[in-house]
Amino acid sequence: MDKTQLIENVIEQIKEIQLKLGFAKETTRLYFPVESLCQLLRTEPMNGAKLLSILESDKSFDETVLGHIRFFLCKGERMEVRIPAEGAAYVHESVPDPPFLVSMIGLFQEHHHLTIDEICTCFAAFNEHYVCEKMQPGADFDYVLYFPDQKPDPWHYCIRMEMGHTIYHRFTEADYRAIISPGS
Repeated sequence: MDKTQLIENVIEQIKEIQLKLGFAKETTRLYFPVESLCQLLRTEPMNGAKLLSILESDKSFDETVLGHIRFFLCKGERMEVRIPAEGAAYVHESVPDPPFLVSMIGLFQEHHHLTIDEICTCFAAFNEHYVCEKMQPGADFDYVLYFPDQKPDPWHYCIRMEMGHTIYHRFTEADYRAIISPGS
């Protein structure tokens, strides 16, 4: 099991939360499908109970840059990853604000009904080699945007335009692929 990708993912999610809501030195709870955690940890696929047993016995999560990370199995195949307040403080004090994410969040905070062209302009300002794809009719999202070379950002941004509001959700590439091709 390799915890590196999970720690990086958690740090990036905490940074996004702090950019949107501000810093608070408090416990952070993130929720992952068990399948996503297995991918991030580079383990074989397994059910939540088995993964929880392995994670609880892995003492390397007791002392990380984020403090003692704890895991809890939730209803269904979802797992809570609980990061102590010292982890939020570490991210706030030690992790620089990613310029692209700052720009994206600022764009969405300034305008509640963005056009896809406005979003594409934000992407192009950081790397002209981005991808914008229209999703299939009936999908949960209208568009997906990402940087194929993962520079400056490795996330897939799924965009939904509905009732006068434009929202985004970020997914890892693997999670995005699972969304568009469930069960594959």
